[in-house]
Amino acid sequence: MHDRTDDSIRRDPPMINQGTWARIAVGPAVTALAYLLGAALGEALAFPSAPVSALWAPNAILFAALLLAPVNRWWLYLAAILPCHVLAQISDAPFSQIGIQYIVNSAEAIISAAALLQLEAEPRRLGQLSAMTNLVLIGGIGAPFITSVAMAMAFVPLGLTDDFWLTVIARTSTNTFATITLVPLIVHFAEPADRGWRMPKRSVLLETSCIGLCLALVSVYVFIWPGVYDERAPALLYAPLPLLIWATVRYEIVGVCASVLLVGACATWGVVHEVGPFVVHSPVRNALTTVLFLNVICIPLLMLAAVLQERKATVAEAARRDQQLAHLSRVATLGEISGAVAHEIRQPLASMLANAEAAAALLQSGKADMASVKPIVADIIADNRRAAQVIRRMQSMLRFSQMDRKPEQLNDLVMETLALSRGDLHRRQVVAIQSLGDDLPRVMADRVQIQQVILNLIVNACDAMEGVAPDQRRLWITTSANPHLGVELTVRDSGPGLDETMLQRIFDPFVSTKSTGLGLGLSISQKIIASHGGRLWAERSDTGGAIFRLSLPAATRPKR
Repeated sequence: MHDRTDDSIRRDPPMINQGTWARIAVGPAVTALAYLLGAALGEALAFPSAPVSALWAPNAILFAALLLAPVNRWWLYLAAILPCHVLAQISDAPFSQIGIQYIVNSAEAIISAAALLQLEAEPRRLGQLSAMTNLVLIGGIGAPFITSVAMAMAFVPLGLTDDFWLTVIARTSTNTFATITLVPLIVHFAEPADRGWRMPKRSVLLETSCIGLCLALVSVYVFIWPGVYDERAPALLYAPLPLLIWATVRYEIVGVCASVLLVGACATWGVVHEVGPFVVHSPVRNALTTVLFLNVICIPLLMLAAVLQERKATVAEAARRDQQLAHLSRVATLGEISGAVAHEIRQPLASMLANAEAAAALLQSGKADMASVKPIVADIIADNRRAAQVIRRMQSMLRFSQMDRKPEQLNDLVMETLALSRGDLHRRQVVAIQSLGDDLPRVMADRVQIQQVILNLIVNACDAMEGVAPDQRRLWITTSANPHLGVELTVRDSGPGLDETMLQRIFDPFVSTKSTGLGLGLSISQKIIASHGGRLWAERSDTGGAIFRLSLPAATRPKR
């Protein structure tokens, strides 16, 4: 007798369902369609009387698709483009030529994609200089040259070509241009497609339109406008360069590829219609000169764009690490006053317990009335809110979050920070004397980060007064409006002060007046204030103690 449960366990479930197969087939299908359209575009952009196309896109499209696809599915992409390759070539090429070209095209894409996957930890991040260098040297030059030599060696015995090196140079140069312009664009736009597109800002659209229009006008004048070609033509080739650099600096790799493609379209139009600076020799030489010119201007700009993008990523990573370090410093500072904060929470909790016990006793005695219970309930509510405020302030200071700048009133930030550190001030027997200015303008600030700076200044001032007699420990906190600096906060203590040497080094990392201090708090605080467009500095007081001042620019009113 067989158990049905055993039979169901032994029965192998289908490995891939229909929905999964459909998702897997989308990539190869889209690649095949793009391959076919790229071949048709390449035929349309072929130079007259020359075996050269201004942009032969199919190989670059296949290369980008393999770079984005899992390696175990590459065979699907190679199989998908085969019928499209045959359909694109069958009208004017023998089957032997079609087969050879399919093999070398596939080999070129496989070599390029496999090399980048092997050499780069993140091959899709072409914003890294090493990845862009490998893309240009291997995918743009090495793989096209090797496969072009192989194709020419197969074509010559079959009588498909009679000029070995012309075939090699023509195919290599056109494939190089397509690879270095199309592959970065495809990789750039393919990944955000999974997360959804974002509408660019109006200013970005305006600047892009301005660059494109100016570059188009200059390119038309240099490469298309009749009668421009004369002895000044070589100098005119440099005319698009400032606009190309502008596009590179502002939009990096995408800017390079799009702008060079625009220049290439104008240059190709001129050669096809026999005008412009490249129409000086035979049709074949004119075509090759045009493509080589586009490669020469594109490759350095791509390297520059990769350096700029890599530098931007480095700066962003440094900023992220600074935020993490600031968060750790904030946690450490709160840890120093955690005992006092716990006391601040225990007080309202103990008061709530006492009031609740009193209310319970009244209720149990049977003598309770509304007049006697009402103030007890009011005290419980007030103590609850007090404890909740302390916990909320601690949570906001401990939470790690990205910078969120909003118009804030500096006096409010000072008052909240003093409320948080009240228990610590009481424990250290420090009297805080505050003098907050009236009608101060708001400042554009991240609330938590500015409170971190204020708390750090308060804690440092309390530490500096450890050796002072308890009845002389004073902390003065002042806010005022400064017509030149915006809003200014001053924290002054009655400690021993700072000598001249320490005054100059107090904001350096790992410099501290405390034997147990790391010396990072003031350094991080200065970076936080600098990132807000403000300034943090220290001064010596004539009456003793140290003075720390910070200034923040006033928030500008939004334009209506």
